[in-house]
Amino acid sequence: MNLFPAALAAKLSLMVLTVCLITAGHGGQSAAADSPPLTLPPVTLSAFAEVPPLTTLEVTPSLQDSATTEDKAANVKGVMKLLGVQLTAAQKKFLNAHKFLLIPKRATRFKGKMGEGWEWDEMLGMFDEVGGPGAVAMRQPEHARLVTPDVMLHAFHKYFENSLEYLERFDLAPLLRRFLQQAQARALTYRDQFRGQLAARYEVVAAQMTVPLIILENAQWSVSYEERLKQGWNEQDLTDKPDIAETLEGALQGLGKYQKQFSPEVFGRMAQEITNIYQAAGVGVSPLYGQYAKEGELKTDYTQFTPRSHYAKTSLLRAYFRAMMYLGRNSYLLNKPEGISDALLLAHLLASPGPDGQPLVKDWQKLMEITTFYAGPPDDIGYPEWRDFLVKVLGAEKFSPAEAVNPEVLTKISQQLQELRPPRILSDVVISPGVPDQTKAELLAGAKAFRIFGQRFSFDAWVLSRLTAGQEKTAVRLPSTPTALFVPAALGDKAAREFAGAFLTQEAPPFSDPEVAAFYGRLDEVAADLKKVQDVEWYSSVGAAWLKLLGTLPQTFGPGYPRYMQGKLFTIKQVQTFLGSYTELKHDTLLYAKQNFAEAGDGSDETPPPVPRGFVEPNLAFWQELQRLIAYTAAGFEKYGLFKGELEEYGRLNIFKERVKFYTSLAVKELNGAPLSEAEYEKLRSEGLAFLARPFVEGAILEEKAKRAALIADIHTDAVKGQILYEATGEPYFILALVGNENSSRLTVGVAFNSYEFTGPLTSRYTDADWQARVYATPPQLPPKPFWYKPLMAR
Repeated sequence: MNLFPAALAAKLSLMVLTVCLITAGHGGQSAAADSPPLTLPPVTLSAFAEVPPLTTLEVTPSLQDSATTEDKAANVKGVMKLLGVQLTAAQKKFLNAHKFLLIPKRATRFKGKMGEGWEWDEMLGMFDEVGGPGAVAMRQPEHARLVTPDVMLHAFHKYFENSLEYLERFDLAPLLRRFLQQAQARALTYRDQFRGQLAARYEVVAAQMTVPLIILENAQWSVSYEERLKQGWNEQDLTDKPDIAETLEGALQGLGKYQKQFSPEVFGRMAQEITNIYQAAGVGVSPLYGQYAKEGELKTDYTQFTPRSHYAKTSLLRAYFRAMMYLGRNSYLLNKPEGISDALLLAHLLASPGPDGQPLVKDWQKLMEITTFYAGPPDDIGYPEWRDFLVKVLGAEKFSPAEAVNPEVLTKISQQLQELRPPRILSDVVISPGVPDQTKAELLAGAKAFRIFGQRFSFDAWVLSRLTAGQEKTAVRLPSTPTALFVPAALGDKAAREFAGAFLTQEAPPFSDPEVAAFYGRLDEVAADLKKVQDVEWYSSVGAAWLKLLGTLPQTFGPGYPRYMQGKLFTIKQVQTFLGSYTELKHDTLLYAKQNFAEAGDGSDETPPPVPRGFVEPNLAFWQELQRLIAYTAAGFEKYGLFKGELEEYGRLNIFKERVKFYTSLAVKELNGAPLSEAEYEKLRSEGLAFLARPFVEGAILEEKAKRAALIADIHTDAVKGQILYEATGEPYFILALVGNENSSRLTVGVAFNSYEFTGPLTSRYTDADWQARVYATPPQLPPKPFWYKPLMAR
C-alpha cells in the first residue's frame, strides 16, 4: 500500500522533524494530581417508536378472473402504443401462458431518456407515466395502472434515503463534529495531566478522535435552505454550491495544525491512517487500532472507506461516511490489556463534561438513537453495556483514569469478560494460523470489543454469517461467498431455497448432494430461529421492519387470486422483487449496517372517456406490513421532532400513508370479488408516487443522472477468495399483467425491479457512479443475469 504520495512525503517528514520538544505531559513535566473520579452515567437507548399494531384483514379470496389471452384484452393496442413496442411471438406466448410479462425499459420508446414530468426518479416516473395525463378528458384505456409491491418498495426507499441524507447533512454531521471536537480536546487535557503510561494511552485516544475530526474538517460543509434564508443570502445562492472534491493533501494540511499537540511518533501514525483512508485500497494493519490484536492478526479493510451509496453525492456526505466508518469499524478488542485500558478511558471520556456541563455521552446518545432508528442497534459492545459491566465488576459507579492502567483492575475485568455478549456478526479480517482450528463461535467470542459508534446488527447479515464460512472449522461445508438468495430462503421462500441449493452445485469445487443436504439442514435451523423473532425486535429499526416487510413476498397464491399470481414463475418474479428491494435496503443503510465477512381533472363539460381499469396486486400481508412500516416511521418522526411538516395533512409521509391505505382497500375489494367504483379507478389512475422521491433539501434541482434508479451495494466480503459480493439493480422493467376481474379482460401496466448479483475483486469497491456507467452507457458490459432469472425472460 503506497501510504504517502511522493510530493507529500517530504512535507510530512519536514513537519515531523520540526517537532523539537515533546508537548507537556510526555516528558519530564511532573504529573498533576489524579483527576477526580467521574460518575459513569447510565444510558439506555430508547426505542424510536412503539411497535405498530397489526390489523388482520379477514378475506376469503374469491376473485373471478376472466383473463384469457393478450389478443382478447380490450386495450392491447393502446398499451403497445403507450410503450412503443410490438410483442414478439415468444413474448405473446409467455404472456398468454403466465399472464404477466417483463419488458426492459430499453426496449420501449423510453429507451435512453426520462419522460416528461419525471422530475425526481426514473422508476416512479415510469409508474406515473402509465397513468396518463392528469386531465380526465385525456384518459385512455391503456392507462390501466398496475400497482405492484415493487413500486411501493421503491417509493419507500426513495423517501427513506432522502430523509436519512438530509439528517446526515444538516443534523448528524454537525453533531458528530461537535462530539469529536469535545472528545479530542478533553482527551488532550487529560493527557497533559499525566505522564508515563497513562499519558501515552490518552495520546492514542486523542489521536483516534483527531483522525475522523480532520476528515470532517476537510469537507465542504452544507448550509440548509432555511438557514440561508435566515442569513439573507441572495436568491441565486439558495441552491447548493457546486460540489468541491476534498483531497488527501487538504486533509494532511489540516492535520498539520495539530502537529505540536502530538509526539512525532503518534503524529506520523495519524498521517499514515489518514492516507490509508483516503486511498481506500487494499487490506492492512491500522496504525492506530492494530495495537489491540496480536501483531498482524487483525487487519483493516481500507476499501470500506470508499464513499458509496448516497454518500458519494457531496463533500460533506463523503466526509461523514469516512468518519463514521472509521468510528464504526475500528474496535478496542478486549482480549489485550491495551484494548481494555483504552476502552476504560473512552468510558471516562464519554462521562466527562463538555463546555455546556453535560457529559459527552449526551451527544453520543442522540446520534446513536437516530441512526439506530434507521439502521438498527450496534452489534458490538457500546457505552451502555460497557458502563453497566464496569459498574458491576468494579462495584462502583465512579471511575478514575488511573484505574485504566492499574494491573489489578485490568486483571479483574479480564477475568469477567465472559459476562459480556459476543458479536453476532464477524466483520473483521482475521489473519491467523489458528483460524482453521476455531469455530465461528470461538472467533466471535474472541472478537469481543468496544466500539464508539459500532456498526449495526441486521437479521440478513446474521443469516449470511451463519450460512457462510471462511477457513474456520465447521460441522457442515459452507460457502465463503454466499448468494443473497439465502436471505429470502431463510424467510420461507421455497423458490429461493431451491435456487440456493443449485447455487452451491456451481461452487468450485461443487457441493455434493450430501453437502447440499447438510447445508439445507443448517438453513432450516436459521429459518426456525428467524420465526422466533418477536415484533419488538423486527421493529427495533426501520431497516429491520423493511426486511420483515420483504418477508411477506415469499408465498404462493391459489384460487381466488388473479391468474398471473398463481403460476410458478410468479414465485420467481417475487424473488426478483425481494432482491431488488433488498438491494435498496442494503444500499441505504450501507454505512451503518455491519457487513458479514468470511475469514481468511380539466373542468370540461363533455362526457369523459371511460375510466381505465387498473389493478392493485392483492398480497394483503404485504399491504398490512407496509402500513405498519409507515406508521412506525411516522411515530418515530413525531417522537423525536423530525420532519414535522411530513406528518401534517399535506405532508408527504401522511399522503403516502393514505395512499397505501387506499391501495389496501382496493386489494380487499378485488379479492372479495366486489366491484370498484369509477371514482376509485380514476384515483388509482391519476394519483402518482414520484412526489416521494423529491429531495428534502428545498430548491433542489436534479440532473438526469441523479434520477436514475440503478444502484449497487456490497453485502459480503470474502477474504478467503479475495472478492466482494454485490447486489445491484439495473434499469427498471415495465411489467404487463393480464387481469380479468369484473369480467373485464385487460392488460395492466406497472413497473418492476431488475436485479443483478455478481462478485468483484477485493481491491476497491464499486460505487453507484461506476455501476450506472455500465447500466446506462455500456449495457453490453453488464454481468450476466443470475441463472435462476432465465425463466422470467421472453424475447
